[in-house]
Amino acid sequence: MVDTYILNPNLTKTDAVAEWLQQRINWQIYLPNQRVPSVRKLAKLLDISCFTVVQAYEQLVATNVLTAKPSSGYYVNVMTSLNHQNNEKITDKSPVIDTRWLVQHMFSDIPSERSPGAGVLPSDWVRNDKMEWAIRQVTQQADDFIYDYGDIQGYKPLRQQFVQHLNVLGMHTHLDNVITTSGVSQAVTMVAQLLTQAGDTVLVDGPGWYWLTSCLQQQGLKVVAVERDHQGPNIEQMKKIFAAYRPKLYLTNSVLHNPTSYYLHPARAYQVLNLIHEHGAYIFEDDLYAALVPEEQALRYATLDQFERVFYATSFSKSMASGWRVGMLVCPDKYIDDVLSIKTLSNMNTPEFGERVIHRLWTQGEYRRQLKKVQQQLYSAHQKMREALPKIGLVYPEHTQSGIFVWVDTGQDTRQLALDAYKEGWLVAPGQLFYPDARTSTHLRLNVSTTSNEFLTWLGEYLDNNIN
Repeated sequence: MVDTYILNPNLTKTDAVAEWLQQRINWQIYLPNQRVPSVRKLAKLLDISCFTVVQAYEQLVATNVLTAKPSSGYYVNVMTSLNHQNNEKITDKSPVIDTRWLVQHMFSDIPSERSPGAGVLPSDWVRNDKMEWAIRQVTQQADDFIYDYGDIQGYKPLRQQFVQHLNVLGMHTHLDNVITTSGVSQAVTMVAQLLTQAGDTVLVDGPGWYWLTSCLQQQGLKVVAVERDHQGPNIEQMKKIFAAYRPKLYLTNSVLHNPTSYYLHPARAYQVLNLIHEHGAYIFEDDLYAALVPEEQALRYATLDQFERVFYATSFSKSMASGWRVGMLVCPDKYIDDVLSIKTLSNMNTPEFGERVIHRLWTQGEYRRQLKKVQQQLYSAHQKMREALPKIGLVYPEHTQSGIFVWVDTGQDTRQLALDAYKEGWLVAPGQLFYPDARTSTHLRLNVSTTSNEFLTWLGEYLDNNIN
């Protein structure tokens, strides 16, 4: 693995050095009883003072991560390392490629330019110059709301703004049918809890969002995938799945589908809705990438169904700030009270502070201009990918839209490719993660905003050297 010598800018230098070394102990780069770099060596590698390194080492000694040996140096504490292995059961010597593995490393300190498998845009793409202003504005009013629980449905002006936005997109609903959530992930778990019980079958796309599948399986649900192409789900296969398994819920992206960046064809959408109504099932429509869609309207199930059998969810994490975890859920009329009850009993409320900040940003013209810039950057990144892939013997998928991802067929098992890439310091997302049965796949999900020319060069050489 290619190591990186970049400290977390959000921590003090001492804490950042301690975190940097703790991560490498967790990853077993430094093993039990092994001497860690000397104070002078680490200070030189990280371009910081020896005093800062000494402070960090002493902090790790105090927490039993390291042991100090006079006239010798600092060593990894045996018991601390063993406890980590027992608790985490993770090792980078022979990692298991699964959802947990990818998520764990997506939130590590691997830089974005070495993470073509990342699921988000680089922070400099979404950074908003008005963010600090919005936070200050909300902070000045904190005394008015911070000591109260607030509205269980969420900050009312934000929900009003959202309803107006949906109307523009052709989806008509009411303020009372909208609930704020801690991102799409909370919306998924609430709707699944509402409509299903352990042992029930739910339907997802194949390929589809890997976190979603793992979340549903963890709730004791049987997850079955329907093949998804550039028009939508395979309708004949879907009919067979409904006949055999009677799924109660179909969870999908209609717009800028993850991982393919495909849209939904109108004819296919009508066929799916007919099946849903025929079998008394529901759709959970994840519109996480809504803000990345240019002004021309893209078709959603909720546009056709008008929330009769569609739960619609979106979030601001991809376009404003991942850390705010503010999402919106629209429910069919008869389920709004049940969903509110689940929200009340799970976490009482979603933080109003973040919702107010999002509202401030959303109602500023600067945010709209920022989105246009991001959309243009994505379009340019796709154009570059369209030109670059053929140069290394790969095909840019014909029907790909300008979302974050491109779903590339490498012609080789990408599980092994992901392991080999990681040894070279790259984080990639192999195709097997995007199917409930973790089937062997030759596809990679590439993030166009973080896939560098350097990685594509590495990928081309790797594929050439591993031709069967």
